[in-house]
Amino acid sequence: MAVPIQNVYYLLCYAWDRLDALDSVDVGALSGDRIENLLGKVLHAGVSHLMRRGLDRGYLPVEQEGRQLRAKVLLVETVQRLLLQQGRVACRADELSHDVPHNRVLKAAMRELARLPGIDRELGLDIKDLCRRLPEVSDVELSPAAFRGVQLSQNLVRYAFLVEVARLVAGCLLPEQAGRRKVFRSFTSSDQQMGALFEAFVRNFLIREQRQFSVARPKVPWAVAEAASSDPRWLPDMQTDISLSRQSQTIIVETKCYAKALQQRIDGAPKLISEHLYQLLTYLTHHARSTGSAPVGVLLYAGLGPGQPLHYELGGNMVLVRNLDLDQPWKLIHRDLLSLAEELAAWPVAA
Repeated sequence: MAVPIQNVYYLLCYAWDRLDALDSVDVGALSGDRIENLLGKVLHAGVSHLMRRGLDRGYLPVEQEGRQLRAKVLLVETVQRLLLQQGRVACRADELSHDVPHNRVLKAAMRELARLPGIDRELGLDIKDLCRRLPEVSDVELSPAAFRGVQLSQNLVRYAFLVEVARLVAGCLLPEQAGRRKVFRSFTSSDQQMGALFEAFVRNFLIREQRQFSVARPKVPWAVAEAASSDPRWLPDMQTDISLSRQSQTIIVETKCYAKALQQRIDGAPKLISEHLYQLLTYLTHHARSTGSAPVGVLLYAGLGPGQPLHYELGGNMVLVRNLDLDQPWKLIHRDLLSLAEELAAWPVAA
């Protein structure tokens, strides 16, 4: 689906709960729709800021040979290398260095982006120049193994957003068939990845920006007739995307983000996708039977639903269908999502 890259950045900030990064990059200055340029701009601006403040350093073990004892003497290495006959000894000491895992993955992500043919030329040159200014940080492959060593303490919260961007870059890089280079496959072209991003964005936005509801992501319990049923632990979990609650009102929101969010009848007329409706109705039915109160259900599409607000009472369950247009200025997205929260707060509570 088409989402302006400026809006993609805002989605990421909310989805990762890093609102402190909202104003750290001038995304309005970006043109085009290439996500690699957005990620490159974010990393360049973020790492430049870290360098101005001072890159983090950590103690790393360094092995040296010399005539003076330092820290820990490596007896086995000293003997094997016949160093005593030379009046020397092998030692290992911990020294402060910028060559720590979180700096390595940021540099690795920038190096990969700078190599891409789709990257903006000036941005690519800026990124390469920034990498050259990090000679003490080792060049490593941007792989899952590189991230396993990254451990960010509370004092390194400023790194958190950039490390997530680097992880996103790693997930978008795929080897060419020849295996010599890597190609960039944007996450925005994947319904699954965009669906997960849209869900996390909506949930964290509602947590942050509205005050009418408590926001959670609970599991819906199965309404099991235990006397006539097998062990309920065999049943799959019914995991909601978003649950809004206040007093006696509960609203279950299922977010949907698909390139094609509607089906067509034989005569060409559009209709809602059956599976989306069945899934939500299942949640509503079992929630009502388990708790004794009927929640309202919402299918929230990322701008590709029916294009108009719909509501239905189906088997005693109220279902609303709404759209959130992501291809509009961010201020309007912010306004529309808050308006949805206000609309839901004013919806009648089921008896």
